[in-house]
Amino acid sequence: MKKTLIALSIASTLTPTLVFADTSPTRAQDTETILVTSNPYNQSIDEIMSTVSIINRVDIDRIQPKSVAELLQTTAGIDIAANGGPAQVTSAFVRGTNSTHTLFLVDGVRIDTVTGSGGASVNDIPTYQIERIEIVKGPRAAMYGSDAVGAVIQIFTRKLASGEFNAALEYGSNNYQFAGVAAGISHGEGASTLSVSREKSNGYDVTDNAYSVDDDKDEYEKTNISLKGQQALNEALTLNWVGRYDDGSYDYDGNSSYTVLAPKQKYKKHLLSTGLSYNQAQWSHNLSLAQYQEKQQRLGDYPANNQTTRNQVNYDSTYNAENNLSYNFGGQLYQDKYDGNGSFDGQSRDSSSIFLSAFYEEADLLTELSVRYNDVEDTGSEVTYNVSAGYNISESVFASINYGTGFKTPTFYQLYDSWSGNQALKLETSESWELLLRSTIAGVETELSYFHLDFDNLLDYDYSSYTYANIADAAIAGVELNLAKRIDDLSLSANYAYTDTEDKNTGTQLSRRARHKANVEAVYTWEKVTFSTSYKYHGIRFDAYSNSTLKSYGTVNISANYLLNEKWKLQVKANNITDETYRTAPGYIPPGAEVFLQVSYSNQ
Repeated sequence: MKKTLIALSIASTLTPTLVFADTSPTRAQDTETILVTSNPYNQSIDEIMSTVSIINRVDIDRIQPKSVAELLQTTAGIDIAANGGPAQVTSAFVRGTNSTHTLFLVDGVRIDTVTGSGGASVNDIPTYQIERIEIVKGPRAAMYGSDAVGAVIQIFTRKLASGEFNAALEYGSNNYQFAGVAAGISHGEGASTLSVSREKSNGYDVTDNAYSVDDDKDEYEKTNISLKGQQALNEALTLNWVGRYDDGSYDYDGNSSYTVLAPKQKYKKHLLSTGLSYNQAQWSHNLSLAQYQEKQQRLGDYPANNQTTRNQVNYDSTYNAENNLSYNFGGQLYQDKYDGNGSFDGQSRDSSSIFLSAFYEEADLLTELSVRYNDVEDTGSEVTYNVSAGYNISESVFASINYGTGFKTPTFYQLYDSWSGNQALKLETSESWELLLRSTIAGVETELSYFHLDFDNLLDYDYSSYTYANIADAAIAGVELNLAKRIDDLSLSANYAYTDTEDKNTGTQLSRRARHKANVEAVYTWEKVTFSTSYKYHGIRFDAYSNSTLKSYGTVNISANYLLNEKWKLQVKANNITDETYRTAPGYIPPGAEVFLQVSYSNQ
């Protein structure tokens, strides 16, 4: 099963060049699919030792989502809590971990923030500009450092061949309007993809409170530009680049009787990166530079401006030996800066790391070991590691075990806020292990996994000192099941997750995590028509902030695509067709029943 090391120039230029395979049985699969997230070795689907899902462009066109969060919740074990619609503050909880325990990357660049409690705002990226999303669950701190505790989720923007062109217009509920174009441009031995889109909506009232200042529609708008390309300099050396710019605003509600002016948030973000990939014989080398910056302006009763900037330098190398061994090593340097006029002034911090990993394959046995040293300025250092072993029981059955450690760095707000900051905070730490069984029997693709996580020194607000402190501990355990079956023109898929979380200090479930979650989807293709329907179920959830229980709910979505001819397509999407009333966060109202109509052109 040993594969020849592929040219790693297909991978991201900004993190260790990583190769993995799609193991999600809820997606159409190609057993030779190559991933670039979470593993530096060229492995086919029967060699993967972690739970991985791919949401590709075909899935996005079928689902017709209005946000990244809507896409993510089609995957087993992901909870979404939103303060209203697709433009509002949204949190993703993977396998019961905090939203800040998932590392988000866009074309290889970290986009988590060092303000607030951390995490990343991914809903600013329109799904029209996304080529695919890779979701790798389990601890990945040995490969990525801080935040990669519950999962690593990487978003890849569109990549079109020279001369390819796409365009789309869409209109829907709440006066939703969208327009987007994407084009592939050639330049000698290289090519670039330019994508531009504009989106706006009148929105709706995202809260159910009785305050008059909040009794209005919360509109939003955003403009997004993406440029991605590469240029072959010679047979071995390739220059890569990624650039994107996001500009938008959204209204939100103050949710307080003291609010006088309706609040509004404006933002400008940019991501810039460039890198060199050298690939020859058994060696590959990747060196890259990147910058991610967010500018936020808050309007209303408490106006504020802030800017966060992360500069990144990455190097990694992979060597494919002749004795069934492969090695990966390198290092990263991140410099975070904050400037603002809120509760604290400018701060900066350097984080550095070096790593080494090895992969060994002999007959049906696979093993992998990764270790990483992390140093966070003025906060501490941590050694993280990951050990995996897998075995092909038969041609159709594969089993593996995966163990790893992780950590999370406090944000600038938690450290330096003038009211609640605590500069004595330590790193959060965790350990995790997973058992995985994958099979394809009688045409049914099945994946079953059991996972367990323990956390120490979790950050929480200490009401005795009115500051943040490392006072919380938690334990999480659960099971995920994925099933898929194709019968002629009908594709059926389902996933279920049971997640038991415990706050060891209070004995309660962790906030806004459902024990039971499930998704079912059926897709039928008949000549020029593709029809799909899906059902999403979330069980009851405990909310610690309000000390209340959020009821269980189920929603039904349907969509239809009709090919007018080889280049033109008509799409209709209806969300929550039963107009189910539910809450993912107390006091905030998700969208009700919605309908959208899109016409698109593509010469691909």
